[in-house]
Amino acid sequence: MKLAKLSLISGLIVTLIIFILSLFLNNGFSQRISGGIGLILIITTILTSGSLISGDRQRANDSTETTNDKKQRDSISIACFLAAIPILILWGYLKYFK
Repeated sequence: MKLAKLSLISGLIVTLIIFILSLFLNNGFSQRISGGIGLILIITTILTSGSLISGDRQRANDSTETTNDKKQRDSISIACFLAAIPILILWGYLKYFK
């Protein structure tokens, strides 16, 4: 839970920095930065959660990994997702409302 709070706060800080930069720089540049960072975080979330592998590989991974490994993998997935949410909201704002 501590990692989730820290990642959400860091996502909000990055969002604030990009928003401040968007006030002074070109809107397209800030939009590309926020979209790129958000996309990287979402791809990291998908890769670490294991949702791109087939069912038999998922079953094999579940049987061989320990509960500590599963908790660590899940916490990294959740942390990346929580950091991506505010950045992607900012991307949507810059794309459609500014």
